Amino acid sequence: MKWLIVLTAIGAAAVALQILIWERRGGPRRPSSLSRYAVAVLTAIGLGGAVYAAHFFGIFSVPLVVIAFVPFGITVRSLILATRPSRQRAADARAAAGPASRRERFLEMATLPVFVVLVAAVVAMALVVGTIVGPH
Repeated sequence: MKWLIVLTAIGAAAVALQILIWERRGGPRRPSSLSRYAVAVLTAIGLGGAVYAAHFFGIFSVPLVVIAFVPFGITVRSLILATRPSRQRAADARAAAGPASRRERFLEMATLPVFVVLVAAVVAMALVVGTIVGPH
């Protein structure tokens, strides 16, 4: 049964990658619903693979963190996607307004380091939970 799941995941990943390749060959345009589903499938397969690998190596805290954060991540992603048109209009308005202020440039530069710090915090929390729970 385990091999059937692994082979199905590999097949789904191959089909999703093929869909994304077809989309990219069409030139730059809005992604279709099919490509969004392909990205969602690849994300789910990658997440499942990471959880299985963590379980295989005996890191039981990673699945706990995934179970805790995936619902929040899905909710936040849907909220971000729902506001895409208004954010695009705001970006177009900023581009037409002229050069960015010093504060805006600083905020743009700070986004990646803040993201890295948040990821490191989640990993640290996973390790703390793992040491508290311990191998069972």
